Amino acid sequence: MTEIQFQINNHPNHADSLDADLVCIEHLEHLENIISTSVVVVTAGTLNLKIRFDWKEQRNELSEMNFLYVPETNVLFFKSQNQWGAIDIASGTLKRHEIAQWLPYIERKCDYILIEDDLSAESTTLNAETIHSIPIDPPTESKEFNDRIEYHSTVFGHQILRTK
Repeated sequence: MTEIQFQINNHPNHADSLDADLVCIEHLEHLENIISTSVVVVTAGTLNLKIRFDWKEQRNELSEMNFLYVPETNVLFFKSQNQWGAIDIASGTLKRHEIAQWLPYIERKCDYILIEDDLSAESTTLNAETIHSIPIDPPTESKEFNDRIEYHSTVFGHQILRTK
């Protein structure tokens, strides 16, 4: 299995002059000004990628907890307060960049990735392609099965998220 290493530098101000292989601007349509920057150098085996994250709403302090690496596909999932995404490290491209309602949770299950935030749940392949997504609303209870996760919430009732 390929080991991954991170070198993370959080800058208190916007640092447009910092070069990077990939620039990911915080996914907030209603804000234009960039106020701070984080630079992450990712090394996975022989792959090396420098990513600059530009923040619009507030300064974000990235750490290794903000990332989930899938070595089989060389896809790096990331999250911050109101967004999540997936980066193909081998090609240096942004595969997904999605809005999240609040602090998304990203977890690898056996053969899929689960992404949950306050108002939605999504299952993706290890390559970040959507399998299924559903609305949810707290408080939410869930139960996992081999091929699905069943959610129960007061607003949306019984919802089934397919995982295969």
